[in-house]
Amino acid sequence: MNQILSYIGIAMAVLIVSCEETPTIERLESFMATENYPKDTYLDTVANKKALIVVAHDDDDCMIAGTVAQLTANGWQIKQLSLVRHIDANTGQNPASIICLGNELILEDGIYRHDLDTMKSPYLPIPYDEIDRQFLREKVANALVQKINAFQPSVIFTLDNQKGGYGHPEHIFISQLVVDLFSTNEIDAERIYQSVYTDHMEHTIVDTWLKEKMVRWGYPHASDLANELYGIDGMPEPTVEVNIFSAAQTKMDYLRGYPEKARKNLRKFIPYYEQFDAEIYFGVFDREFFRVIE
Repeated sequence: MNQILSYIGIAMAVLIVSCEETPTIERLESFMATENYPKDTYLDTVANKKALIVVAHDDDDCMIAGTVAQLTANGWQIKQLSLVRHIDANTGQNPASIICLGNELILEDGIYRHDLDTMKSPYLPIPYDEIDRQFLREKVANALVQKINAFQPSVIFTLDNQKGGYGHPEHIFISQLVVDLFSTNEIDAERIYQSVYTDHMEHTIVDTWLKEKMVRWGYPHASDLANELYGIDGMPEPTVEVNIFSAAQTKMDYLRGYPEKARKNLRKFIPYYEQFDAEIYFGVFDREFFRVIE
């Protein structure tokens, strides 16, 4: 009897895993944005077709890769700047080269945060005023000013500076720094495009689907902690949307171009992207959303 129950338990576990690994289109559609925002028209009118992606970690631009790929296909020169990057062991390339000119480290020595090597959970949110004390702000700012002004972009893509997607201090630090340098005219750019989810996407993906996983794995959920700590109810609301279906395959190639360590993180925020072909997946998730700062 115990052996039979054991077999039943194994069969149920396999069934659960199978269901998790083979989601339906309807399951995908439950995560897609239900809201509509004005379609972006500015990017089609820019004369200086140059942009920079400025992020803490090179895979942080996963939710804007379609827009970037489309702009590159339309003749834009785009480069990614990050504090942390991944290099493919086989090609020696960074996956950013799939969607743009590639990645460049903001700091060659990679040192941007005090005591990072001793932190148990560096992704958990901290107070805004603690961010300035914990990060090497002046060092990073000087490097950014030099690299941004040398490239002379019209547009800078970042994450939002309010929550950094889900509360990661490094996301907030770099995005807020870009906003600060922009508002004081220390960097030359016309607009900042901040990558954000819609309310529905954030609720279903980050605050429900991912939260359930974090609880099951025994990890604190950064998004809830960030909302409480900062007195907010999520990421800023988008102001524009961009249809990215024409770049579906390029975006999928980019997402799948990261090594396994990075893809583990991508799976947390881009549900089931490895289990569908590009046309089907981005037929559902065919829009990317931005808060634009002028």
